[in-house]
Amino acid sequence: MRTAIVTFPDKKENLLTNYFKKHRLQMRILEPDEDEDLIAKWIDEGVHSEDIPLEKLYELFRKNGVKC
Repeated sequence: MRTAIVTFPDKKENLLTNYFKKHRLQMRILEPDEDEDLIAKWIDEGVHSEDIPLEKLYELFRKNGVKC
């Protein structure tokens, strides 16, 4: 299993939550006041993983019928 941390504007929340539900992907939306230690831990774990360009994500969404 791999973990991705995605930052998105509030107005795109429904778009992303619907996409994740449709593809049965696990997600967790963090509120701004979440524990910074938890976020820092996730970032440290993610440093060793592959970065995905934003355009590649948009292309994937478009191929699956999600309008961006």
